[in-house]
Amino acid sequence: MAYRSRSCVLLAVAALTAAAGAASAEEKGLSGLWLLTHHERTQAEQDQGIAGILPRPDPPLTPKAREALKALQQATRVMARQRCLPVGVPRMMVNELPIEIIEGPERIAIIGEQAELARTIYLNSDDKGAEGEPTWNGVSYGKWVKGELVVQVTGLNDKVSHILGGPAGSTATRIEERYKVVDGGKGLTLTMTFSDPQLLTRPYTIAYHYDRQPPGAQRWEYVCDVDDPAWSTALGYDPVTGKPTAPPSQ
Repeated sequence: MAYRSRSCVLLAVAALTAAAGAASAEEKGLSGLWLLTHHERTQAEQDQGIAGILPRPDPPLTPKAREALKALQQATRVMARQRCLPVGVPRMMVNELPIEIIEGPERIAIIGEQAELARTIYLNSDDKGAEGEPTWNGVSYGKWVKGELVVQVTGLNDKVSHILGGPAGSTATRIEERYKVVDGGKGLTLTMTFSDPQLLTRPYTIAYHYDRQPPGAQRWEYVCDVDDPAWSTALGYDPVTGKPTAPPSQ
């Protein structure tokens, strides 16, 4: 009789543990298709009822970086995505097209509809940095802290700016991301803090909000094709040479 009672207790504990684990996974709830709605609003913006995706605040650039940004804006704009190169992190996270997040026990995959390269966030790892050649998405290591997924991104290349609103890239850029599911699973906040002693006078933080898309929602296929006849017309210049093209005839 005592043995049977002990077995029942053990089974009950196991069931409760499994339920707690399932609830914990459900509470995290990152898996799904998410669409960016806005960046974190100031109180004044909230009072005015401003909606939609708002202009992001300017980063605290160093004087040298500010001059570099000004020169870049004045020069012929042949951006990486207009040459069909990867948009990189964090830009794949903050455009008008959705992102899909897929959770696993050891890693989390993020696939952007616009991004050519998927991201991997490695969990349960003590590795603190990226070894080898810097890349477009860098290397991401994350852990759960009090209901938030905290991610450290390093190993970014200098082929594109990895600071939103910043000039050309720097391999010294580091990003801390904090993901948190809100509104009963309907919303997701992503807070990003950028650090770079070469480009910023201090760390720069901005937060974004995403809405979960309905069950069954899918990413569309996004193709970058510089050979498309409409490409140079839409951009106003040839994406290879960077030379302006003639305006289309009316």
